[in-house]
Amino acid sequence: MRMCARHTSLIRLVIAVCALALLVVAASAEASVSPPGMPPRGKVLLGMGGTAITPVEFDRLTGAQHKIHLVSINWDEGRQGGWEYALMRRFQEAEAGNYRLMIHIGPARHDGREGRSPGAVARGAADRYLIDMSHQINASGQFVYVRPPAEMNGHWSVWSAYNKNGTRRNADHSTTSYRQAFIRMTLIARGGDVSVINAALRRNRMPVLATSASELPRSGKIAMVFNPQARGAPDEPGNMPAAYYPGAAWVDYVANDLYIQNGRAAWDAQDAMYQRFRAHPFMIAEFAPWGYDDPAFARKMFAWVAAHPRTVALMYFNGTGGETFRLANKPHSLAAYRRAAHAARFQCAGLSATSAAC
Repeated sequence: MRMCARHTSLIRLVIAVCALALLVVAASAEASVSPPGMPPRGKVLLGMGGTAITPVEFDRLTGAQHKIHLVSINWDEGRQGGWEYALMRRFQEAEAGNYRLMIHIGPARHDGREGRSPGAVARGAADRYLIDMSHQINASGQFVYVRPPAEMNGHWSVWSAYNKNGTRRNADHSTTSYRQAFIRMTLIARGGDVSVINAALRRNRMPVLATSASELPRSGKIAMVFNPQARGAPDEPGNMPAAYYPGAAWVDYVANDLYIQNGRAAWDAQDAMYQRFRAHPFMIAEFAPWGYDDPAFARKMFAWVAAHPRTVALMYFNGTGGETFRLANKPHSLAAYRRAAHAARFQCAGLSATSAAC
């Protein structure tokens, strides 16, 4: 009887070890799959943000090809809201210009007031709005980088968990609420079987989708971008990027925005952020000298990208109005940018809104 018991225990141990090995192999295979929108190995996509000029005009200004255009959509839940027309036009421009969109879903309305709190989004209050937007984004057939409310650890964001003086905001604006809202937005944007989406929502302690549909559109070309500031403002331990991070399953790319103001830029914080989120490709979603010409900053940014091989996108923020960020008004920075952008790693002519090859 003892021998039989030992034999049975041995069999169970072998089965358990094999099962664990299979899980490790499966996890490794999943980790090796590139997220949607990745450039070919060794390439970095240049991009630009803002609407001061078009990406095509920015290409002419810099003598380089920019493959991502960052645009921001104000929170507008009306079915006939301006965002629908604006996005449709943006997709048409992206296809014609052979570049991709990064869509920042802004948390504020046109008047600057909050559209919905992250807590309300987590509870499903904005499902119709997000599902409508997902339909349009997936129907485009294009590679799209979706950026839920960014710089959320900056007190100027209505989705921040902190006020400028370091005090915490209410539960609907907590870091927990942000993480849940991000997960819900990811599930809706990626689409698929609603029963599977609802199961994931339940696991993450959220209500099921407010929809009668059994399937949400799924193009397989949607990538989610987690984009805090590398250092929180206020600079509180609970306001750092990790506090807002929803988990690897819900994030495709991690991004930082880095500006230089009065000769100072948070390079150390960007280094720490790059190291902290090693599971993801890294992007610089916005960078620019703030209001003055600084060619050294431009050179240092391109050198930083070259020294950090997980970086797959570098995007200059050219502004929407005013002259603060306009590269055309910074002749020395522009000259430094033009020289650096000619490196082979930034050349990927064949890549477009719908094509993943150079």
